[in-house]
Amino acid sequence: MEMSSVCQSCGMPLSGDEVRGTEKNGGKSGIYCIYCYMNGEFTVPELTEAEVIGKGGQILAEIYGMPPEKAKELASEQVPLLKRWSGRIVPSCQSCGMPMKDESDFGTEEDGSLNRLYCHFCYSDGEFTEPGLTREGMIQKCAPMMADRFSVPEEKAKIMVENFISGLKRWNE
Repeated sequence: MEMSSVCQSCGMPLSGDEVRGTEKNGGKSGIYCIYCYMNGEFTVPELTEAEVIGKGGQILAEIYGMPPEKAKELASEQVPLLKRWSGRIVPSCQSCGMPMKDESDFGTEEDGSLNRLYCHFCYSDGEFTEPGLTREGMIQKCAPMMADRFSVPEEKAKIMVENFISGLKRWNE
């Protein structure tokens, strides 16, 4: 079964089984949320990518106090990479969440082979580039950048980063 840490239709973090959609057999979807996918079908089959970007932008603006144009910018970066719209799952770094669009984005093992879980910024030569980084440290590191880039208060940016990394493997081990 394919798995993802975010809904591959809308981008919502899939932080637990309670937010995962369902397949026809009643099992949990590995890639879609309850709002987008139930009983093996999209809940709104005619939904367009542009509509998801617009709605996603509205939700981000409301939740994080983000200016609408910044929220739409963020949604516009994320939504087109999702399977429902791109036709494939673009893997995300399981440390920072960066989309890994091609092999040059992947980290490397000690022998030079690719590590397909982590990006080259987070993992190189068989180890994390910041091995002592904690979940809280990651939040503290990323929140100021998110606050600045998307014009949100730093406290809201911390919540945004926490929500974003909640489904990533490194922070759930």
